[in-house]
Amino acid sequence: MKTLHFGLLGKENTSPFIVTAIVYSIILCLPFIYFLYLKGQPHYSNFQNTNEEGQTIVVKDWRNDAESRQFKLLTRVAIFSAALSFGALGAAVSLITRARRSGVFNNKITIKELISIQTIGAVFAFILSLIFMGEMIGGTLFPNSEEFYYIVYIPAALAKLLVWSFLAGFAERFVPNILENLTKLKDTNEES
Repeated sequence: MKTLHFGLLGKENTSPFIVTAIVYSIILCLPFIYFLYLKGQPHYSNFQNTNEEGQTIVVKDWRNDAESRQFKLLTRVAIFSAALSFGALGAAVSLITRARRSGVFNNKITIKELISIQTIGAVFAFILSLIFMGEMIGGTLFPNSEEFYYIVYIPAALAKLLVWSFLAGFAERFVPNILENLTKLKDTNEES
Protein backbone atom coordinates (compact mmCIF):
# COMPACT_ATOMS: atom_id res chain seq x y z
CA MET A 1 0.00 0.00 0.00
CA LYS A 2 1.35 3.39 -1.00
CA THR A 3 1.44 6.19 1.51
CA LEU A 4 0.01 9.52 0.44
CA HIS A 5 2.06 12.60 1.22
CA PHE A 6 -0.12 15.70 1.22
CA GLY A 7 2.77 18.03 0.44
CA LEU A 8 4.18 16.19 -2.59
CA LEU A 9 2.89 16.20 -6.14
CA GLY A 10 2.41 12.75 -7.56
CA LYS A 11 -0.05 10.76 -9.65
CA GLU A 12 -2.28 10.11 -6.63
CA ASN A 13 -2.05 13.62 -5.17
CA THR A 14 -2.88 16.38 -7.67
CA SER A 15 -5.96 18.03 -6.12
CA PRO A 16 -4.17 20.43 -3.72
CA PHE A 17 -1.82 21.40 -6.52
CA ILE A 18 -4.66 22.12 -8.93
CA VAL A 19 -6.37 24.33 -6.35
CA THR A 20 -3.09 26.12 -5.59
CA ALA A 21 -2.40 26.67 -9.30
CA ILE A 22 -5.86 28.14 -9.89
CA VAL A 23 -5.69 30.41 -6.83
CA TYR A 24 -2.21 31.67 -7.79
CA SER A 25 -3.38 32.36 -11.36
CA ILE A 26 -6.42 34.25 -10.08
CA ILE A 27 -4.22 36.36 -7.80
CA LEU A 28 -2.03 37.27 -10.77
CA CYS A 29 -5.15 38.10 -12.78
CA LEU A 30 -6.70 40.45 -10.17
CA PRO A 31 -5.75 43.69 -11.99
CA PHE A 32 -7.41 42.33 -15.15
CA ILE A 33 -10.52 41.34 -13.20
CA TYR A 34 -10.60 44.81 -11.61
CA PHE A 35 -10.27 46.38 -15.06
CA LEU A 36 -13.21 44.33 -16.33
CA TYR A 37 -15.25 45.42 -13.32
CA LEU A 38 -14.43 49.10 -13.90
CA LYS A 39 -15.10 48.75 -17.60
CA GLY A 40 -18.56 47.40 -16.83
CA GLN A 41 -19.23 49.77 -13.94
CA PRO A 42 -17.27 52.93 -14.76
CA HIS A 43 -15.49 54.62 -11.92
CA TYR A 44 -16.57 58.15 -11.14
CA SER A 45 -14.08 60.49 -9.63
CA ASN A 46 -15.28 63.74 -8.12
CA PHE A 47 -11.79 64.41 -6.87
CA GLN A 48 -10.72 68.02 -7.17
CA ASN A 49 -7.25 69.31 -6.57
CA THR A 50 -5.53 72.67 -6.77
CA ASN A 51 -2.25 73.26 -8.51
CA GLU A 52 0.58 75.57 -7.38
CA GLU A 53 -1.16 78.65 -8.82
CA GLY A 54 -4.37 77.93 -6.92
CA GLN A 55 -6.32 76.78 -9.98
CA THR A 56 -8.82 73.99 -9.48
CA ILE A 57 -8.13 70.80 -11.40
CA VAL A 58 -10.94 68.28 -11.80
CA VAL A 59 -10.03 64.68 -12.47
CA LYS A 60 -12.22 63.38 -15.30
CA ASP A 61 -14.32 60.29 -14.81
CA TRP A 62 -13.34 57.17 -16.69
CA ARG A 63 -16.68 56.78 -18.45
CA ASN A 64 -16.25 60.04 -20.36
CA ASP A 65 -12.47 59.92 -20.60
CA ALA A 66 -11.15 56.45 -21.40
CA GLU A 67 -7.91 58.12 -22.46
CA SER A 68 -7.17 59.41 -18.96
CA ARG A 69 -3.75 58.54 -17.52
CA GLN A 70 -5.26 56.42 -14.77
CA PHE A 71 -7.35 54.34 -17.14
CA LYS A 72 -4.45 53.89 -19.59
CA LEU A 73 -2.24 52.70 -16.74
CA LEU A 74 -4.90 50.30 -15.50
CA THR A 75 -5.41 48.98 -19.05
CA ARG A 76 -1.69 48.26 -19.42
CA VAL A 77 -1.43 46.61 -16.02
CA ALA A 78 -4.54 44.55 -16.84
CA ILE A 79 -3.05 43.33 -20.13
CA PHE A 80 0.17 42.18 -18.50
CA SER A 81 -1.61 40.65 -15.49
CA ALA A 82 -3.78 38.53 -17.81
CA ALA A 83 -0.66 37.39 -19.69
CA LEU A 84 1.13 36.57 -16.42
CA SER A 85 -1.88 34.64 -15.19
CA PHE A 86 -2.16 32.52 -18.31
CA GLY A 87 1.60 31.90 -18.36
CA ALA A 88 1.46 30.68 -14.75
CA LEU A 89 -1.55 28.53 -15.53
CA GLY A 90 0.23 27.00 -18.54
CA ALA A 91 3.24 26.07 -16.40
CA ALA A 92 0.99 24.46 -13.78
CA VAL A 93 -1.00 22.51 -16.37
CA SER A 94 2.23 21.22 -17.90
CA LEU A 95 3.61 20.09 -14.55
CA ILE A 96 0.38 18.52 -13.27
CA THR A 97 -0.23 16.75 -16.59
CA ARG A 98 3.25 15.22 -16.45
CA ALA A 99 2.68 14.17 -12.84
CA ARG A 100 -0.58 12.38 -13.71
CA ARG A 101 1.05 10.25 -16.42
CA SER A 102 2.29 7.05 -14.87
CA GLY A 103 6.01 6.38 -14.97
CA VAL A 104 6.89 9.71 -16.59
CA PHE A 105 7.14 11.93 -13.52
CA ASN A 106 9.47 10.72 -10.78
CA ASN A 107 10.24 13.98 -9.02
CA LYS A 108 8.33 14.91 -5.90
CA ILE A 109 7.32 18.57 -6.09
CA THR A 110 5.98 20.60 -3.15
CA ILE A 111 3.40 23.38 -3.37
CA LYS A 112 6.15 26.00 -2.88
CA GLU A 113 8.01 24.56 -5.86
CA LEU A 114 4.79 24.60 -7.91
CA ILE A 115 4.41 28.33 -7.19
CA SER A 116 8.01 28.97 -8.22
CA ILE A 117 7.45 26.99 -11.44
CA GLN A 118 4.30 29.03 -12.09
CA THR A 119 6.28 32.22 -11.49
CA ILE A 120 8.78 31.15 -14.14
CA GLY A 121 5.87 30.50 -16.54
CA ALA A 122 4.52 33.98 -15.75
CA VAL A 123 7.92 35.55 -16.43
CA PHE A 124 8.13 33.75 -19.79
CA ALA A 125 4.64 35.05 -20.69
CA PHE A 126 5.71 38.58 -19.71
CA ILE A 127 8.84 38.35 -21.88
CA LEU A 128 6.79 37.03 -24.79
CA SER A 129 4.36 39.95 -24.38
CA LEU A 130 7.29 42.36 -24.58
CA ILE A 131 8.52 40.56 -27.71
CA PHE A 132 5.08 41.06 -29.30
CA MET A 133 4.96 44.68 -28.17
CA GLY A 134 8.45 45.34 -29.54
CA GLU A 135 7.53 43.94 -32.97
CA MET A 136 10.32 41.36 -32.74
CA ILE A 137 8.02 38.69 -34.15
CA GLY A 138 4.76 39.18 -35.96
CA GLY A 139 2.22 37.79 -38.33
CA THR A 140 -1.43 36.83 -38.36
CA LEU A 141 -0.95 34.27 -35.58
CA PHE A 142 0.43 36.88 -33.18
CA PRO A 143 -1.08 39.97 -31.56
CA ASN A 144 -0.51 43.16 -33.56
CA SER A 145 1.93 45.47 -31.78
CA GLU A 146 0.13 48.60 -32.99
CA GLU A 147 -2.99 47.62 -31.08
CA PHE A 148 -1.20 46.08 -28.10
CA TYR A 149 -2.36 48.63 -25.51
CA TYR A 150 -5.94 48.38 -26.77
CA ILE A 151 -5.87 44.60 -26.98
CA VAL A 152 -8.45 44.29 -24.19
CA TYR A 153 -11.01 45.86 -26.55
CA ILE A 154 -10.22 43.49 -29.46
CA PRO A 155 -11.40 39.95 -28.57
CA ALA A 156 -9.43 38.15 -31.29
CA ALA A 157 -6.17 39.90 -30.40
CA LEU A 158 -6.70 39.33 -26.68
CA ALA A 159 -7.37 35.65 -27.33
CA LYS A 160 -4.12 35.40 -29.32
CA LEU A 161 -2.16 37.00 -26.47
CA LEU A 162 -3.69 34.70 -23.86
CA VAL A 163 -3.11 31.55 -25.93
CA TRP A 164 0.52 32.50 -26.57
CA SER A 165 0.97 33.36 -22.89
CA PHE A 166 -0.39 29.95 -21.91
CA LEU A 167 1.99 28.29 -24.40
CA ALA A 168 4.91 30.32 -23.01
CA GLY A 169 4.29 28.76 -19.61
CA PHE A 170 3.29 25.32 -20.88
CA ALA A 171 6.25 24.73 -23.21
CA GLU A 172 9.28 25.39 -21.03
CA ARG A 173 11.72 25.84 -23.91
CA PHE A 174 9.45 28.00 -26.11
CA VAL A 175 10.48 31.49 -24.91
CA PRO A 176 14.17 30.60 -24.33
CA ASN A 177 14.29 29.27 -27.93
CA ILE A 178 12.77 32.51 -29.24
CA LEU A 179 15.35 34.52 -27.29
CA GLU A 180 18.18 32.36 -28.64
CA ASN A 181 16.90 32.82 -32.21
CA LEU A 182 16.63 36.59 -31.73
CA THR A 183 20.20 36.67 -30.38
CA LYS A 184 21.47 34.66 -33.37
CA LEU A 185 19.60 36.99 -35.74
CA LYS A 186 21.13 40.03 -34.03
CA ASP A 187 24.64 38.52 -34.25
CA THR A 188 24.12 37.71 -37.94
CA ASN A 189 22.98 41.28 -38.66
CA GLU A 190 26.01 42.75 -36.84
CA GLU A 191 28.44 40.58 -38.84
CA SER A 192 26.90 41.67 -42.18
